[in-house]
Amino acid sequence: MTTRKRLALFLLCLASFIAVVDTTIVSIALPSMRRELGFTGADAGWILNGYALTFGGLVLLLGRAGDLYGRRRLFVAGLALFGAASLVGGFAWEPWILVLARFIQGVGAAALVPASLSLLTAIFAKGQERNRAIGTYGAMAALGFVVGMVGGGVITEFLGWRWVLFVNVPVALAALLPAPTAIPESRNERAPRSLDLAGALTATSGLGLLIYAISEVPKNGWTSASTLGFGALGTLFMACFVVAERRSSAPLVPLGVLKKPAVVVPNAAIFLQSMVGIAWLYVLTLYIQEVLGHSALRAGLLFIPMTLASVVAAPVAGRLATRLGVRTTASLGLALVAVGLLLMTPMSVGGGLAFVLLGMVVGEGGFMLSNVPLTIVGSGSAGEDERGLAAGLLNTSMQLGNAWGLGVVATVVAAASVALGGEAGSSEALVGGLRWGLYACVGFAVLALPVVLMGLPRSTASKDGE
Repeated sequence: MTTRKRLALFLLCLASFIAVVDTTIVSIALPSMRRELGFTGADAGWILNGYALTFGGLVLLLGRAGDLYGRRRLFVAGLALFGAASLVGGFAWEPWILVLARFIQGVGAAALVPASLSLLTAIFAKGQERNRAIGTYGAMAALGFVVGMVGGGVITEFLGWRWVLFVNVPVALAALLPAPTAIPESRNERAPRSLDLAGALTATSGLGLLIYAISEVPKNGWTSASTLGFGALGTLFMACFVVAERRSSAPLVPLGVLKKPAVVVPNAAIFLQSMVGIAWLYVLTLYIQEVLGHSALRAGLLFIPMTLASVVAAPVAGRLATRLGVRTTASLGLALVAVGLLLMTPMSVGGGLAFVLLGMVVGEGGFMLSNVPLTIVGSGSAGEDERGLAAGLLNTSMQLGNAWGLGVVATVVAAASVALGGEAGSSEALVGGLRWGLYACVGFAVLALPVVLMGLPRSTASKDGE
């Protein structure tokens, strides 16, 4: 690997890392933000939802835009927007300014994340080189989720909540300045330079509404007017999106792409795997802070073993994908995810932390062993000229999986806690509910296994990662 390629890989990984960090780091600082700026209980939720909505709603559109207008151009623009919004958010003096900054951060992330993944597949040759690069990229992305949990507590405790946003600015600048020379431009030269506006509007609106409806489930429930109303409206927009794509001469997402097993299978598996990702962090946070009573700082430090597991496992996953094939590696990873989750079930009010920590390490290692090969397959699933589209689809599947998983597991935890009896709000009932939340996560991982084993064609498991 040349020096220029190493620098490009570092910059792409760094940018993706800060975008992923912001999905978790702000949640730790949320109470401090709410107190200092005077948010009401309901309004504070938009600090998290604003980022999730624009990120999840726009990632497909902006991934495709990179194919048409230049992936490096989109990457640089997204990175600049993300850094600027972080700076504004850190200086926020009114609640609405912070919320607006979070919405804009989400737009920047929706641009730079699919652009970084599609640029990676353009720069690195298919096979061992690309597999190892995606392994490194996957390590940084997974690290972002966990570092958000650790860093959020540490930064808020010692520097204050504003620094969870300010810290993005020097990182964004460090990636932004060398990017134009270190990263070559890449785009689909054969595609018309016109964006399907009807498809863009309906897809963005539909995805945003669906993500919002599901993200509100833990608060409102599945049968609330809000959940059903926004869910139905989102579904209607997605139906309009399908109609628009059928009629368009240059569709945002050619519907034929969605019929390919090479596209459907990795995206379905990533969706199911992502249902575990945020959901088990939700379970772990409740157990460590609500049941065991640890502070945000100490809770963050307890995630360090999980962080180390992701750093070690992701590069290994890239090598195994080359030697064993993506199907075998992903299946092994999903099995380890299920084992890790089951190891955590002895949790109790009086102890069980050792089992939880062991399960976190095993589960996170398995998560990376499955995530990296599925990313290898999914990132190239739509063809070499539509790398941005493939990256956009993959990240959309992740965002939807995160939202669905959290909604389902939060519901299971709440219902099981009540069904198991005990006094309202008792720790024993909560632990029982959390245990059933882990069982639900096991179910997601188990459902993903046959998708991988039976859905991926034999050629997909070849040594070149196809």
